[in-house]
Amino acid sequence: MSDDSEPGDGGNPVSRAREDWKRSTTALERVQQVIEQPSEPKTAAEVAAEALVSEPTARKHLKSLVEIGTASATEEEGATRYRRNEDTVLYRRIRELATERSRQELIESVHDMKRRIGEFEETYDAASPEDLATSLEPGATECAWEAVSEWQTTERNLHITQAAINYGRARDLGAATQ
Repeated sequence: MSDDSEPGDGGNPVSRAREDWKRSTTALERVQQVIEQPSEPKTAAEVAAEALVSEPTARKHLKSLVEIGTASATEEEGATRYRRNEDTVLYRRIRELATERSRQELIESVHDMKRRIGEFEETYDAASPEDLATSLEPGATECAWEAVSEWQTTERNLHITQAAINYGRARDLGAATQ
């Protein structure tokens, strides 16, 4: 039987990692890290257990995260459930692209993605990934289903990149008018 722990380390690697995480972060940081993961909505108790905090502490921080827009809350089956706010995630990605890439790099990416979408349209004789998905027979190859997924991802990335171009342009124009 293998033991991944080291002599005198006080436990297994997972326990040590959890303790290190707890020691090196605040309760708010841990709650935020848990809620920002893509997952099904979670109750405050579930978030508390994952974030290594008490349930009242999790509720307090979740309420704050909802107020600032990082998280969203819904009532499901008589309980409040929390999840990351997808609009905030999308906005961060758009802002990140606009900040980290030049306008020319973004434009080149748009051209590449449009070319790739054209290849999908030509290869599969379909106008959209949804059109392709609905035309596939029940026994279609996994390759065809992967194409649907890749096409959808390419379209999403195209729109995000176009939004980053527009965001950067609006930011630049706003700075120029001040």
